[in-house]
This record gives sequence, C-alpha cells and structure tokens, in this order.
Amino acid sequence: MRGMVPRLQGLRPAKLAVWAAAVAIGAWMLAGCNLFAPLAADSDKDLTYRGLLLKGNQAINDGDYVSAEAYFLRARDLNYRGSEAYLYASKALVSRFHIDYSTLNAEFNSRRNKDGNGKKGIPFIDSNTSIEKIDSTYYPVAQSVENLEHILRHRNDTVLIPGGWKLLPDGDTAGDGKVSEGVARLDLGLLQTIKGMLGPLDLDGNNHVNRKCGERICPDLNNTACTTSAAYLAKCKDGPASELIGFEHFKALTKSIDINSLDTKDVRARQVSSNPNEINDFLDKMQGPIAASSFNLDSVTGAMNQHNEAKLSGQLDEIVTNISDLSNFLSYMRYDDRLDNDFDDQDSSGKGQRMVWHDYNKDGAILFNYDDTVTFSGYTGKPENAQCQNIGHPLHRYLHPELYVKFTDSAWTRRAVAKDASKNSRQSIMIKHCDTVAVGLIVDGLVTEALKLKLLTQTCSTYTSILKSTVRPPARSDWVSGTFGIDEEEFDDRDNDYDGIKDEDSRNAHGMDDDDDAILRVSMIGVAGEPAPMVWHEAPGHVNQCPDIDTLKAMLPPPFQRQFCVGSLEHRIYLAQHGGVDSLKVYYSKFIGEGAYKNCLEDFDKLPDAYKTAVGLRLNTDAAVQDACQYKHIWKSGVHPPNSEWTSGVFGVDEEIQDGVDNDGDGWIDEDIK
Repeated sequence: MRGMVPRLQGLRPAKLAVWAAAVAIGAWMLAGCNLFAPLAADSDKDLTYRGLLLKGNQAINDGDYVSAEAYFLRARDLNYRGSEAYLYASKALVSRFHIDYSTLNAEFNSRRNKDGNGKKGIPFIDSNTSIEKIDSTYYPVAQSVENLEHILRHRNDTVLIPGGWKLLPDGDTAGDGKVSEGVARLDLGLLQTIKGMLGPLDLDGNNHVNRKCGERICPDLNNTACTTSAAYLAKCKDGPASELIGFEHFKALTKSIDINSLDTKDVRARQVSSNPNEINDFLDKMQGPIAASSFNLDSVTGAMNQHNEAKLSGQLDEIVTNISDLSNFLSYMRYDDRLDNDFDDQDSSGKGQRMVWHDYNKDGAILFNYDDTVTFSGYTGKPENAQCQNIGHPLHRYLHPELYVKFTDSAWTRRAVAKDASKNSRQSIMIKHCDTVAVGLIVDGLVTEALKLKLLTQTCSTYTSILKSTVRPPARSDWVSGTFGIDEEEFDDRDNDYDGIKDEDSRNAHGMDDDDDAILRVSMIGVAGEPAPMVWHEAPGHVNQCPDIDTLKAMLPPPFQRQFCVGSLEHRIYLAQHGGVDSLKVYYSKFIGEGAYKNCLEDFDKLPDAYKTAVGLRLNTDAAVQDACQYKHIWKSGVHPPNSEWTSGVFGVDEEIQDGVDNDGDGWIDEDIK
C-alpha cells in the first residue's frame, strides 16, 4: 500500500488490535498490507497530517495508546478525507482496551460447543459479567466501527447491504483511497460482529453501555424536568439506570443460547422488555450490524483464500456462519408485523389473514377439533400424551397425515427457507423439536415403543408442522379464524404449534385472551359474543392501574397499592404469607405447561425494592415467592367479586390498554383495550 512502511517490531502480541493480529496470522497478504500495520518511527517534527500519523505510530510503538489516539484524532481533524487517520485512531483505541483477533476468535470458539463442553451464551457475556466490563469491550468496538465506516461510506450514494440494511451517504467520508475497501471490510466485519451482539445495550447511542443513560440528552441527570421529557424517555424509559436494567435483561435473554445449535427454548423474548412493542427495536439494533458484519467478512474470505490464507479464512467462515444463523434466528421473533416470520403459514402468497385462536382447554397449544375424540382414543392417557390432538403434535401428524405438508411437497420446497441445509435450518429445528416431543411420550395404551420409533424415523422427518392450504378451522376448535401460522403465538415461552420455535407475535386483536389468563370454557366455542371482553374501571381512591378486588376497602399506600388487585403477584404473595397454598388455591389455579412458573419468578425480580423490603422478601427462592409462583394470575371462580373494579365480562379478555402498564399483574404488557 502506498505511503506505508514496514510494521514496527517489538509490539507485544497481547497488545495487537483485531487487525494487527489478523496480520500476524496471515491477513497481511490481503491488498498487500493490513489496516493496522503501523508506520515506522520517524523523527519528522512537522505536525502536519502526515507528521501526526508518524507521531501517533511512534506512540503506539512505545505502548502509549492514549497519546497515539490523540495524535490520530488531531490528524483526522486536519484531514477529514484521510482514511489512515480514522484507521489508526481505531488501532490505538482497541489496543488500549486489549482487543485483538485472538480475543474475538477465542470467545467464539469457547461458545461453539462443538464437543458439548462449550459455554452457553454469546461472546463476552456471561452471568458474572459487569456492565463496566461490557463497556470496556463495547466502547472501543463501537467507536472503531464508527471510524471505519467512514472509509466504506460513499459521499453521495447509499451502500446496500444484503437483508435490506444500508450504509447511508456521508459527506465527509474518508475517501482518499489510501486504505483499500477490501482491507477495511475485513477489519470492520470483525468489529461489527461484536457491535451487533452488544449494540442493543447502547440505548442512547453514545457508544457506551453504562450506569448513566442519556447524559448527552440530559447532562444533569438530577434535572427531573429533563429526565421526564419525551426526548429523554424515548431513549431511557427506566431513567438513568435504563442501560443497567437492559444489560441485566440481556444477560438473562442470552445466557442459555448455544450458538452452535440454536433453539428458541433458549431465547426468551420476555427478557427484552415486558412491553412486546419494544422487541422490534431491540432486534433492529442487533440485526443491522450483524448483517453488515456477515456481508463484510464474507466479501473478503475469497481474497484471503487466493493469498493462501485458508486457515484464517476458515476461522472467519465459521464466525460468519454463526452470526448469520443468529441473525436469521432472531428474525423469527419479530413482533406484530402480521407476517409469517417462521414460514409455517398455509398461504404462500403472503396475503394470509392474521390467525385468531383461543386456548379453551388451557394446555398452551392449539387443539384442532374438540369433536375428534374417536381418532385419539387410547393415545391420550398420560399427561405427556394428552396434547396429541393439538395442531403440529407428532401424534397429530401421524394420525392425520392428510392435513400436513410434507418436506418433499412443493408447498415446502418452493419456500426460500427450504433451501437452507445448515444444522440450524428451519427444517432441522422443526424435526429436532418433533423428535424431542416424540421421545417424551409415555408408553401407555396405544403409545408403544414401536410407535415412538415410527414417529422418530418416519413422521418427524416426513411431515412438517404446517397445515395444507386447503385446511380450514373445524367448528369446534381452538383455531377460530384466519390463516394458520400467521401471528399465532405469544411471548409466553410456549411453542403453541410444535414447530420448534416460540417465535410469533401474540393473539393481539379485539376480543382475545392474549396472555392465557382468561377463564375460557369449551362451551363458549361458536357462541356469539363469547368470550365477552372484560370491563373494569379505576374507582375513586383506587387509581393503581389494576382491577381492585374490593372498592369498599381503602387502597393501601405504596408500595402495597397493588396488593389486593385481581391476579396481581402482590396479591398471591400476600395469600402465600397469610395462609400459604391453602389460601392461594381458593382464588387461583396452579400453573400447567411450559415456562409460566419461571416467568412468575422473573416477575418477582422486577417488583420494586421498597415492596420486597416491606414484605421481608429479597430473592425469588424465598418460600412465599415459591408458593405464590405455583399459581396463575387467573381468578379461579370466573365470576367477578361483587364490589370489584371488574364489572363484567371474562377476566383476561382485553383487560389492558397499550399504555405501558401491566394492569393485571401478570408481568407482561400484552393485551388490547380496557
């Protein structure tokens, strides 16, 4: 590369930046040099643009990365088109924070879990990681990405990235051509990998993840007029601690992910936010950089192979595959877009109507036909087998093969997703989940070991969980209307349709039980006006954003204002502390199905500290919390108390407003209208 001289000797490997380490293992050959190969020391005292670069590289040679960065930033200020200044400023920054290629590759290798002994989670995050530690990784990465993107941006044209993402024009782009685009893509791709995974934590966009969210918006975070403004709350909805809170949720979201074998049992969208409307923004912040990272890395691996750098190219290929899988996987979780995010709809035209369904028997899945009992006689004995009448269940596919699309049918093969043959492909996930359910069946009645083997070797690998386009809802079904597969799920940690992904949006339309907290009965199916939406109001003196049980009794002062609300966790804890499970079971029924118990424990963690202190509970392992979380927030009787704020209708059907408030105390802001 013109203008560059041999790289300095004596720079310790541990101090090499991502790009310098890539040079050390062979990426030097790409475009003739590598991004961060430093200039030799120079005695030139002329602090022009070139002189500042030389001074900065001398400081790097001396291990003084702070001074080096300062020189390079001064050079950048002198020449905004100087690609080297942006490039070397990032070199100094990542060296100061001890980030190198080996660090990144080691983090990915430790979590690829190839031999079953790898770590769960995503690189750089585990249960012991502090927010300060993450900031020391994220800040140099994010700032370097910002610097390096100047080299790739066009002054007037948008750079298109596959997947619909864009790099917008930049009038002050560092476009002097001293750094080749190919080299920049390699280095930028490596950093964008990290930024893509950690970027959602940076709520205020200042390239930091810290305990003081929004200081650029409100320099004085004690100024309540500023911190309660719309501009501030749009970025930091939980106040100055917003990024810390988001970081803890992110750790919980990702702690169980196995990036080598993705599964939605490990991705719990409730951890992103209790408000599902915030999930898309979270996904965008992660998927944009991940898509750019895959594109940039993928674009240079061919050139690396041509220069006999097959080892490094192979390592990058694995990283590209992992992050591409993660990006595709996250797409399944997109909320409220009225699309078939997981490709299980019947209408391949993409014009299907949103599915409406009610889980009348409360088993967390979609029972196809309540009248179809003869076919399943002898299969439903044990609890593990009792759900076999649900759409997508392996036994349902086995007993009703005429309803389902095969993996060999054009209805599947013409889908773009069918072309993915990776271990984390849509087909692989679907088959794996079918196998898991089949293995879990209990030998009882007509369920024999021979039948289980047939499910594993024939049914699961032959039939998708997708209903044929000709299938319509039976008269007595949990499926009420619309196209099967479009927005049929909720963020309740349940795979309602047995397709291996707890992915889709919510049954979020007027007159539905969005969060499974309604008292529904099979007798309601097909009856006009059933289930009747819940009606409730805030009585004077009882304004606490939840339906009080008895308005004749004064509402308690904070932090107990929700203690006597229908369904609230505070009410269940009160009963647990004043009578135990015998008291709880009078009003509430026990949890069944996957995940709800865990959600309740997480909901306790989100309660105010003042409340926890007042009731003498600190951890969700405390006995009263454990007792309370054995029971749902569903009011058992199905009849509203005589003096409550709940005045009519079925509890759980449309009881909330999209006002950012969890009115029914179930830990989830999910339902429609008041």
